[in-house]
This record gives sequence, C-alpha cells and structure tokens, in this order.
Amino acid sequence: MYQEIHTENIAARAHAPEVAELLRHFTASAEGQAGVPYEAFRDEVMPVFGPDLMVLAPTGDGDYAYVHYGREIIRYVGGDRLGESVSTMTPQLARFTIACCDRALADGVPRYTVHRSLKTVRVCLWERLIMPATARDGSRFLIVFSQPLQFREELLTTVLDTSPSGIVALRAIRDDAGNIERTVIITANRRAAAIAGREGEDLLDGDPQESLPFLADAMVWRRCLYAIELRRADMIETSFASGTRTVWLQIAVAPLGDGLVLTITDVSDLTAANQTLQSRAATLALEIGRERATRRALSQEIGQREEREQELRRLAETDPLTALLNRRSFTEKANTAIAACQESQAERSLIVVDLDHFKSVNDNHGHPAGDAVIRAFADLLLGLVRTDRDLVGRFGGEEFAIFLPRADLAIAQRTAERIQEMLSARRLPVSETLSLQVSASFGIATHLSGESLPAFIERADRALYRAKNDGRGCIRVAEGRISAAA
Repeated sequence: MYQEIHTENIAARAHAPEVAELLRHFTASAEGQAGVPYEAFRDEVMPVFGPDLMVLAPTGDGDYAYVHYGREIIRYVGGDRLGESVSTMTPQLARFTIACCDRALADGVPRYTVHRSLKTVRVCLWERLIMPATARDGSRFLIVFSQPLQFREELLTTVLDTSPSGIVALRAIRDDAGNIERTVIITANRRAAAIAGREGEDLLDGDPQESLPFLADAMVWRRCLYAIELRRADMIETSFASGTRTVWLQIAVAPLGDGLVLTITDVSDLTAANQTLQSRAATLALEIGRERATRRALSQEIGQREEREQELRRLAETDPLTALLNRRSFTEKANTAIAACQESQAERSLIVVDLDHFKSVNDNHGHPAGDAVIRAFADLLLGLVRTDRDLVGRFGGEEFAIFLPRADLAIAQRTAERIQEMLSARRLPVSETLSLQVSASFGIATHLSGESLPAFIERADRALYRAKNDGRGCIRVAEGRISAAA
C-alpha cells in the first residue's frame, strides 16, 4: 500500500489549504507532549472544518474508536463509521492508521500522511493531518483532517492529453421510441485528433462517422452500435487511407453509460515492421550458413517479432477488465476442444451465466462499482473450475460462459449449483466499505452430435432466457436440438 508520513514542512507538502490553516491553529494552542487542549481546540475548529474531520479516541486495547466522523468523509467513503473501530478497516490501512496515531500521542507532534485507499471506488489517494489533544480529565484524543487529494481532474486531463493511444467518448441520442437517432463525440484527446487528421476542438460535438475516418466503414460502425445496444465490449482491427499511406488501427470498444469509449492504437508501424521482418527473415535464412553476424541479426529480429506477436495475441485473447478469455478466443478454443472430445466420444457441456439486475448496480453505485462486481465474479468463477482443462470467458457486460469438456449434464448442473451456492453465501467486495449481494441466472446445454458451436451456445442462451423469465437466480437446462422453425 502506498503511504507517506511527514512531521516537517507539512504546509508545503499538503494539497488542501485547510491543512496549513489547521496546523496554524494547532501550533498556537499546543502544550508540548500533551498536544492541544481538546475541548478548546475542538470548539475552535469544528464549526469551520468539522465536515472534513474525524475524532479518534484510544480504546485501551491498542485500537481507536471514531467519536466524530465528518459528513464530507462519509460522502466520499460511502458510509458512516461513527462508533466503529479503526481495526475494522482493511488490515494494512488499519495498521498504518493505528501506528500514526500511536506516534502522534506519544510525542504530541502532528503527522501529515498520504495513503492509497485499497478498495475505494471514487478516490485513490487521501491526505490526513493527525493532531494529538488532551482533555481536561486527562483523556487523549486525535483530531484528524481527512480529504481526498484534489488533483484527480487534472490527473485525468493529463492522462488523456499524454496518452499514446487515441481516446474518444461517444454518446447516443435516442428518439422517443428509444432508438438511436444519432451519436455525438463528447470527448476526444489530442492523439485521437491526430489519427483522424483533425484538430482536437473540431471533433467535439461532431458526428463520429463524419469526423473519424475509421468509423466510416459500415461494418465497423455496425459493431460500435451493437456494443452500445448490447453493452458488450469489442476489439476491432481496421484500416483507412490517409493520403498516400494506409493507417492500420486496433480499436478497443467499451460501453460507457448510453455510449462508448474508443481506445485507438495506431499499429501501422507494427504491421509494417512485421511485414519487413518476414521479408528479412526469408533473405537472412538463405545466408545463415555463411554469415554469423547475419544469423545474430536474424535471431534478434525474430525475437522482437515474437514478443510483439505474443503481446498482440494476449491483447486479442483476453478481456481487459477480468483477464478472462474474450468471446472470440473462447469460441476458437471451444471449437478445438469440441473436436478433441468428438474423437474420444466424451460428453461436453456449456454453462452460460448472467448476473441478475446488474443495471441496478451501475445505476445505484456507479460504473466503477459495476466493474468491481464483474472482476469479483470472474475471480469466483476461476476459483471453482479447473483452469487447466475448463474454459472460462466473458461474453461481454455481465454475461459469462464456462465450457466443460468431458462433463455430462449432471457434472455441469453440480458446477452451476456450486457457483450459485457460493454467490448466496458471500457478498462481492466493491470498495473499502461496500460489498454487494448478487445473484445469477444459469443456462446449461450438453453438446449434441454434429452440432455447431453457435447452435450449442444458442441452446444454452435459450435456457438462460428461461431462467431469467422464471424469476432469475435459477438454473435451467436446454432442450434438444433447435428446429429450423424455432
């Protein structure tokens, strides 16, 4: 966990101006090792700084209890800890906080600290000023100013402006019937404008298909619209002509609200480099027996190419949020596994899982909380299957798939029941103070002889839809082969 502790030059180090003001009040009232008189100092600073203050009292067993918890801290943390103990926080953060409080009480000197919140949704870094105090009856207290660092917006702007990838955010405008009428660009960084051959300001509020040449391709744009409607991420590789050269792009598509975020990477140099490497490798292979230097150059260039290919393969195969297989990679590996099972005549099953009422998580707690639930559920799935044999993938949004080779219907049902039992027995962690109880619906299908993978997945999806229609939080098994009429 990232952390800083300072007793010197506190006013110069602090981001919040309140720190310097509180430190001035403390210095004016301090009485040596006892710190400041508690009652007088509390009455002096609470009216002005109270919303950002915590008051901690030693409990006598090496812990501290919150006797005041400011409303601004509650707003950022997402809960009120009044009356709770510091030790109820995550272990690392609790140890760090208790140690800082102990030192401040021991020598009567304020501490300025910065720490990273381990599980919080809204902020990452907090700054604190810990001030020791002594009451008239000799009781000890710590008055703590606590506030998230104030450079988050600046940090986001800096990241966008300096990113080597183009970043564009689109918003969908819908008609009264709920259909997408048009889309507009609401954010675009400098790199995106450079890739599009435009000025950054020109892109804002523009039509994406008209402003961004790589979205003029009907197939690419159709996939973007699918990502909005289905709320599923996608990875698109495309190219467009820019003057006399061809620009090759890799576009990561991620739903955001009623729109998309596009992360655009120019892979033209990599594509050209790979083509060059292939050409050079063919030439160098003919000369390898005569020239050791040429052999070393060939080995070096092939190694670089393999590293690039491995990285591209990893990016192409995995879902960026959960590190599970993405839909395309899951499909390829499942087809291979089905062929292997057919040769050995082993049964194989597919489970399609969809988290229930997931939209309410995003609506009530924000999309970062939704992402945290998705990651926690992916970890739960990986802990319940054999990753050396089974395939686990994220199809997009809150939908997941598990392929079980050499598993009959009974095994698949037991696996789904174990996942269901685990979900009902635990809450998925979202932040330092928030965890959510979620449920899921399951559709199960066993593979039929000669059945294609799309048909196999469709039968499992139909079973999942039945589970949703039957009230969610349940398991349904697919029927036999879907007829052409169906």
